[in-house]
Formats: sequence, structure tokens, C-alpha cells
Amino acid sequence: MKKGAIFLLIYGIILYIAFLYRDSLLEWVNHSDLSQLPLMFFLVIIFGIIPVIPFTVFAALMGAKYGTWIGSTINWIGTIGASAFFFILARYFFVHQFRKYIPRFKKIKQFDEIINQNAFIAVLFARMIPIVPPPVVNIYSGLTSMTFKIYILATAIGKIPGTIIYAYLGNHLFTSNRSILLGLFIYVVFIIIVLLLYRWWFKASSDLVVE
Repeated sequence: MKKGAIFLLIYGIILYIAFLYRDSLLEWVNHSDLSQLPLMFFLVIIFGIIPVIPFTVFAALMGAKYGTWIGSTINWIGTIGASAFFFILARYFFVHQFRKYIPRFKKIKQFDEIINQNAFIAVLFARMIPIVPPPVVNIYSGLTSMTFKIYILATAIGKIPGTIIYAYLGNHLFTSNRSILLGLFIYVVFIIIVLLLYRWWFKASSDLVVE
């Protein structure tokens, strides 16, 4: 409950600030200067690591400023960079600290079971649907015997749908409510399909282990 209230409060503050500086923000968004791209790639990784503002907000801004495809590319690279950063921290630098931090999450046992069956599928599904929070996926993956290659490949593929939808919604934020509703509908249907596939795969894998 407290986390939800804090989350809503942060978004409320961001929306209020955006309203106060809406003219300057719109001018910046409409001025799609590609010379700023290197800075945007850097910032998206930083905001992925240190959420000064929620990543979804920045991801939508990238879509509004650069369009769906360039914006989603920026978001995609940023999420991969942040994910790689936490994986490396967990594996090589803060192993003991993170081992104490991880057990507080209730669904980590289920995620561990999936990793033991298929590490690639575990990370792939975790990136597409909220099995466990993304930071936990990053950290716990680093604590396991999973190879970095498998982790980063599954992350790169699994992050594609989300980064595209954030950029798409941002791109149509000031232009078309119908496009926003259509994008949300498609994404919800996609999540439901992935969730059903995940449940089917997890049940089938569990039955094979029992046999």
C-alpha cells in the first residue's frame, strides 16, 4: 500500500511539474534535434539505473520527441544497459548484500524454479510480464549460474514489446486518443497471450519434472 502511494505521489509530482512547464516541454519535444541523441542514450541508461524519474515517463518522452522507432531504440538500449549494469554488480561486486536483499520478494522462489528449468525462458517471460520486479530479475540472475550471454539475449528480446509500446504511446500522446487506446488494447492482448503461454509452459515443465 505504501509503495503504491509513493508511486502515485511521484507520478503526480511529475505531472504537476510537466503542467507548469508544458510550453517549454512541448517546444523541446517538437524540436527533434538528432544531435541530442547521444545524450538521450546516456540519460536513458542513467534513468534505468537510478530512477530519478520513472523510466516509463522518460521512455514516453523519447517517443514523443523522436517518434516510435527511434524512441523505442533509445528505450531498448537504455533498458539493456541498465540490466547489464545490475547483473554485473550482483555477480562480481555486491554478492553478499544482494543475497540478503532478494529473499524478501515472495515470487522469487517461483522465478528460481523457472531458471532451473530454462534460464533463457525464465528471463524472457520475466521481461514481458510482471512475474517479479525488473530490478529483482537483474540482481537474481546475476546471483545464479546463468551465463551473461543467455541473460542479455533474453533481456534484449523480452524488452522489445514494452519499449515499443512506451515510445508509441508517447508519440501519439498529443495527437490521437484513438491511437493511444488502440496501442493499449494491443499491448493488453499481447500481455494476456504471453501470460497464458507462460502458465502453460510452467505447468508443462512442472509436470515433466514430477514424472
